[in-house]
Amino acid sequence: ENARIIKRGGPSMLGVLKKSQSTARANFAQHISTETIPEEKLRDLDLDLHMLLNRSWQPRRVVITKEVISFAFPKDELELDFIPLSDLDFVKELKDFGDVCHTGSDEDVSDNQHALQLATTRDGHNAGRLYYIKTNSGQTLDLLKKVIQANAKFARKRAKARNSFEFWQYRVRKIYETDIVQAIVAFIIAANFACTIVESQLFDHILTADGNPTPLSEWLEVANLFFTFVFTLELMVSLFSYWIIPFVRNPWCWLDVFIVIMSLFSLASSSRSSVVRVLRALRVIRLFGRIPSLRRIIMALSRAILPMCNVFLILGLLISMASVVAVSIFGEMAPEYFGVFDKAFVTLFHVTAGEGWPDQLSRIREDGSTNWTVAGFSAAFTVAVVWVMLQVSVAVLLNNFISAANQMEMEERLEMAAVKKQDQQTTNPLEPLLNKLATEFTDDDDLTDQLNKLYHILDSDRSGGLDSHEFCAAIKKLDFRPRIHISDSDFASITLNGRLCDVTGQLGPMEFEIVMRRQIRHLAQSRLSLITRDRSPEELDWMQFGTLKMIYMEQTRVEQDLKLMQVSVDRVLAALDIGSEAGSAGGGGG
Repeated sequence: ENARIIKRGGPSMLGVLKKSQSTARANFAQHISTETIPEEKLRDLDLDLHMLLNRSWQPRRVVITKEVISFAFPKDELELDFIPLSDLDFVKELKDFGDVCHTGSDEDVSDNQHALQLATTRDGHNAGRLYYIKTNSGQTLDLLKKVIQANAKFARKRAKARNSFEFWQYRVRKIYETDIVQAIVAFIIAANFACTIVESQLFDHILTADGNPTPLSEWLEVANLFFTFVFTLELMVSLFSYWIIPFVRNPWCWLDVFIVIMSLFSLASSSRSSVVRVLRALRVIRLFGRIPSLRRIIMALSRAILPMCNVFLILGLLISMASVVAVSIFGEMAPEYFGVFDKAFVTLFHVTAGEGWPDQLSRIREDGSTNWTVAGFSAAFTVAVVWVMLQVSVAVLLNNFISAANQMEMEERLEMAAVKKQDQQTTNPLEPLLNKLATEFTDDDDLTDQLNKLYHILDSDRSGGLDSHEFCAAIKKLDFRPRIHISDSDFASITLNGRLCDVTGQLGPMEFEIVMRRQIRHLAQSRLSLITRDRSPEELDWMQFGTLKMIYMEQTRVEQDLKLMQVSVDRVLAALDIGSEAGSAGGGGG
């Protein structure tokens, strides 16, 4: 652009260009922020550090008080962004920063050991965003970490006083989900089942001859009362931890509710009927939801049963057809087995399950000859139902079970990847929006149309320009979960401190498209790097992803070469224009 301006106006236009750029930067600064950082008497720390923005380290002033962490430009009082310390989830020191920043320079690599990661809560002001701060020394890092953790603890205590219910709900959920608590609950469930086995084994010794309870019976009643109390208390803790909506959406919670209600019913019943013993025995089912391996098997079986319905239907139809034929053939010969349809169906079902053929219908007559009617029917039924359809049903069940198990394993890996991604979350707050744009456009023209539509949505006042305040406010209103948190500091980063803005310091339609395309390219590059880094060689087709990465790099190189070529051509054209003007002036003078 500079070359084009010089070409049109000559070298004298260079001063005008510099003045225009200076005016643009001044206008940009006017649009950045109107809020100031906390006053000096409230500050516990005031340091000039580096903050990771748009995958590169940028200088920022960091001010820490008892309530917030404020960010500003170095030697500036205007606040660009802030973190309420009550919304701080955790603070940790980072050793490897390759996943979230460019490490192309030696400076980035050498200073990685002096970096802090600040994680915010998803439902807080910063919407779960991760912040990264780099210091110049380990001593400064330790001081920064100590002050932030102490002030965050103080701020959370104050927040606790304002909202004690959510605080205690969070604390109880964290304790309830620990492996120790879940192991204790599983042990109590197993102990309850052991008592149920003892009661069944010594059932004759529970009551005396005159019907009075024995000491063993009293002990089992006390144990039953204890287990019922513990299970009811555990259900109440679970309900308090997750509250209504998450609790209702969890099928294992529904199972716990059913078991506890049945336990209370058996406790209220004074009889020792078989129904009460069955209800007590059902408590062991809760163990399936406490042990991950058992829960995985149950979930896989439940997913495999639905596809099996068609096979079971075919199997049932074949047995029904054979039962109808058997009634007409063997009804008079063996009425106790094949007299009516239901008897024939039950008999053939037992034969399918592996029981022998009824003795009244022997395949060998008394004279030693073969009864081909019985032999032919039993052979045809065995081949069609037992050898073929039963084995097919087992094969289908096994196939669907394996598929469901693999799908569940993939879901667990995706959940782990999501947790890892949250731990290594990119510092670009626009990533949800960029993901949507990057996956929905079909070609270059379609991307331009989508960016134009997005610009008109953000430019609500139709002024033809987006300053920092309007841009950040409009982005936060977009329908994304979690909500996008973007600040003036991010706006300054993605616009290269205003260099990508127009003369007024704002983003026009053309500048907005340039900025967003640049962000999409950066996102694609970071995603390719993460894909090749997070997968093992056995799981990754290196040829495919390597090719994609090479295509991207080659495209970038070609674009750079074209830009350099364009600048060179413009310079040559400008030189030719200047030379022709000088020649014309010399000729006129001669």
